[in-house]
Amino acid sequence: MRTSRSIELISARTTASGSALFSEPLASDETLIAEVRNSDRGELFCHRFQTDQLQVISGSLDLIVLQDRRLRCIHLRDDEPIWLRIPPGVPHGAINRSSRPAVVVNAVLRHGASDPRDYQPRAIPRALAREWSDLQAA
Repeated sequence: MRTSRSIELISARTTASGSALFSEPLASDETLIAEVRNSDRGELFCHRFQTDQLQVISGSLDLIVLQDRRLRCIHLRDDEPIWLRIPPGVPHGAINRSSRPAVVVNAVLRHGASDPRDYQPRAIPRALAREWSDLQAA
């Protein structure tokens, strides 16, 4: 399966029923829930055979994406339900600047076996060191 190399922001389809708001799930091979604790420093990771589809369901965080030799910061928060789709080969990481943990759902699409290198932090390209530092301090 060939995948796009561009990130996508996807509006979450929601339905209200009484006092509950339901979010329609995305198709996935597995669903993970992660708690991202407060940190003013982020690290970039890159999956070789996995598409991450992320939605913050509690709290907020800044997702940093390295694409087309540029760093991009995308603010995700629980009161603006969107999915962020990150295809294989796109380095990304999260920074939670809030005092409370952020809870994130990841509707993972697998395109092959996981590689142990996927979970090792990647070095920031030297040409982007200043921009990375500015994002960390924002």
